[in-house]
Amino acid sequence: MLTAGPVWTASADSPQTQTQTPAPLLGGAEEVLILTHHCDLAFVEECVRPARAAGARITVLYDATTANPPTDNPAIGNLAIGATGNPATGMAGNPAKDATGNPVTGSIVGNSVMRDGGSPVDDLLPIPVVCRSGGAFRARVVISASPSAAAISIGSGDATADGWQGGATAWTHLNVGGATVPTLVTDLAEWLVRLPEQLWIEPMGVERLAAVARLLTARPHVAEPDEPLLLTNDLVPIVEQLPFPSGADRLSVSAAAFDPAGRALAEIMTNVRPARVRVLLPAGVRCDPDGLTRALAGRVTELPPGGPAPSNPAAPANPAAAQVSLQTPTSQPYLQIGALEWWADGAGVLVSGGLDCTPEALLCTSADPGGNCELALLQEVTASLLDVPEARETALDDPDLRVCPAETLPPPVPRVLGVRLHGDRVEASLVAPGTTAPDGLVVSAGEAAIKLPWTGAEGRLHVYSTEAPALETRTAQVRAADGAELGTVLVTDVVGAVTRFSHPSPLESLSVAAVLADPGRLDALFAAIAQLASGRTARHGEPPAQRRAREEARLRSIVGPALLDLAFGRTVIRTTGTDKSGQNTINPEGTNALATGTSGAAGTAAAGQSGGGNIGGVAAQSGGNTGNAAGQSSGNVDGAAGQSGGGNTGGTAAQSSGNAGGAAGGEAGLAAVIGALEPARRDQVRQQVLRLGGAAVGWPLPARLAAFRVVLVLAAGGLWPAPQDWTPLVAAGLDSLIAAGDEAFAAEQAALATVGIAAVHHGHLLAPLAGFEDLRAAVRLDQEAPQDLVERYADGLAGAVLGERFRAEDITADAGELLVRSAFDDAVDAIPGSVGVVQRGDGGGVLVETTKDPRRTTLLVLDLLRDFPDTHVTVRGTAGTETHGWWNGRRLVLLTPFGGRWRGSLWPGLMTGIATYAKGASPLPPAGRTWITEVPQLEES
Repeated sequence: MLTAGPVWTASADSPQTQTQTPAPLLGGAEEVLILTHHCDLAFVEECVRPARAAGARITVLYDATTANPPTDNPAIGNLAIGATGNPATGMAGNPAKDATGNPVTGSIVGNSVMRDGGSPVDDLLPIPVVCRSGGAFRARVVISASPSAAAISIGSGDATADGWQGGATAWTHLNVGGATVPTLVTDLAEWLVRLPEQLWIEPMGVERLAAVARLLTARPHVAEPDEPLLLTNDLVPIVEQLPFPSGADRLSVSAAAFDPAGRALAEIMTNVRPARVRVLLPAGVRCDPDGLTRALAGRVTELPPGGPAPSNPAAPANPAAAQVSLQTPTSQPYLQIGALEWWADGAGVLVSGGLDCTPEALLCTSADPGGNCELALLQEVTASLLDVPEARETALDDPDLRVCPAETLPPPVPRVLGVRLHGDRVEASLVAPGTTAPDGLVVSAGEAAIKLPWTGAEGRLHVYSTEAPALETRTAQVRAADGAELGTVLVTDVVGAVTRFSHPSPLESLSVAAVLADPGRLDALFAAIAQLASGRTARHGEPPAQRRAREEARLRSIVGPALLDLAFGRTVIRTTGTDKSGQNTINPEGTNALATGTSGAAGTAAAGQSGGGNIGGVAAQSGGNTGNAAGQSSGNVDGAAGQSGGGNTGGTAAQSSGNAGGAAGGEAGLAAVIGALEPARRDQVRQQVLRLGGAAVGWPLPARLAAFRVVLVLAAGGLWPAPQDWTPLVAAGLDSLIAAGDEAFAAEQAALATVGIAAVHHGHLLAPLAGFEDLRAAVRLDQEAPQDLVERYADGLAGAVLGERFRAEDITADAGELLVRSAFDDAVDAIPGSVGVVQRGDGGGVLVETTKDPRRTTLLVLDLLRDFPDTHVTVRGTAGTETHGWWNGRRLVLLTPFGGRWRGSLWPGLMTGIATYAKGASPLPPAGRTWITEVPQLEES
């Protein structure tokens, strides 16, 4: 076991600015578990994004009582909160404040959890809990584990921007590799298994704790010498586990809270029996000055000049004569230390973990009434941790100390822990204040309202559930069946949150520009796109919307959500401009933005110069940064630039927290990255893109959407500057895109094809493309392209290659003139819906999915399309088998399945047509010829 610490995470002069966990998470982790008192879920999402992108499950367990309600009823249990537990600024309720009552500034607080406005939480599993004792859950641990290794951090900072990076907190980091695990790890695993006995916690939280415990104990246990000792209070109070000396040279106590009577401090001093005592009181400390003074009565004296006592003073270890000094740190970041440290004969002992100096933390078990659930670490130290902060002498009546009243627990109220989506089931859990609970709940989001009947209980934890469509919202309002408001809670897609991606796309943590800059990551992206073509969901017997949801869930479990967002137009990719934000930047409408702008590069066309075939013929304007000041992130709510992707090896990803006030940062854009490629590397990327386009032929539509969008974006970014080079490639990609048919993804196909034909047209005007009219005639869409999708696919493509006027409105107008419908399109649309689901198939054919007789349906569709000879009609029945047919007015060819191959049948002279056979009025005569073939294609001889 390799141990680092105890160490400070930041100092007054150099606080952390990156969005990251207190220590790097384990590479290849299967599970990440975060235990914390206060929690800012949006902040945590950014910190753990690289681990999630690598396939880890993320669980965040925190105290449900730390969030104040957005209504008068304090029943909210799982909104993300700031370091003080107050609800988000900008939401109903009080603004977030620090320990002194001042508004929190410069930190990511609760409203950031609502930043995307429309999708349930699915990248981590939030588990709010309530202590059965009525106390607080105050463990602060970060665990990332696999069967062969683990990284464990135990410290004093909450999982908030202030707790992990805004202030100085103390952490001990343990990297546990090798063939065995030390005692501390097995003790931690056993505690995780016992923990649910102390909490009101949902069953899925119990499952995740057990899963982490199994990973921690997957290797045999061998005790190590001098390893830290884990302290938990579920069985024995913390104070009874401490190896107190017979007398100590000095004792240092740092805590953010003391009980009103000073009982816990007096107990510690009585047991340690120090000659000197130093009490470190941060500004905003919670205590009763009179009670603490009485506890120290007769012991408070001034320390000698010169600061803290030496580690081995000559003063006798007599508690009655102990000198006690009250000090306060002169640096504001030292807020959440929560530690005890004593020295005797030159040896130091440290107890860390953010402990308050209260009976609930030190003198009680978590089963005692009001007892907290605590976890701490005891270890021998050779250098003082608490001597690090510079401090000055103070007194309890010092106005600069800003003493706050001791914390009081809120009254017990019904607390809704969250709304959970389990496939087609909606569930909510509620912790009742007593023996009774509401008969039912009503969950509301916008105009949607779902009634959840009571379905069971375990003690005070009540469960409500029903079968209902999934809510497409991040938060929902909950009220009891009698109308009592219970607050606003998070909506979690449990299936998505616990899914481990088998082949995650690098876009989970990186922008397209960052991926392009790294050959290995670009290979990984193209491999992930190929994974979108692996397997297909059966297309018969299920409505398109349901099949789409099922197919998206299947693909997300393979590659993660980011690549699907790219394929389906939920992510904006900017190829030019000055936008420096990175992965998962959020705009006010809730659209993710993979911003890939150049760093301060102006447009290449001078003002007034011809735009070279721009749509509408408008001249290009100089300054590609129009509307975007340098360094801004147009994807963020108020233009804040993205932060560095914390936790990524090498720090190449530029991630944005998506919140107002995000710190500046970012990366070079896509066009800049392309421009910086060495000639050999540029040629290599071009060959990779060519292979991607070729492989996409025959892929299902989601994979074709992703492949074509990548081709289009790289072309717009300047991978092939000359129009005679990029136009044929984009045209080939477009041809592949429109050859597929799938009603479930028809809107995306129509929108991306609209942008694609406009791009090809622009290139055709610059360098005439042979076959353009044929391509134009072939682009026949099953539905009108939704304008919002066109806008998202087109956003960011304008620039030197496609012209500065390549915008959605111009694209739509241009495509409207190009995409003139043919008589064949009208004939296909006229096929009655009673036949089945009709779509355009590959190569200009027609695909029908039907629940009726496939052979007769084939004849019927061929007859309806008799004015278009030899149209290839494919009919797929409920069993998934296909029948293929061609009819030219006299000759009929049918292919039916035959032992893994196809039986072909030819009727050479049906002079009276096939209408009577299609209607079933009479059977087809015997075929003039039959044969067996390997492929379903037209053969006449």
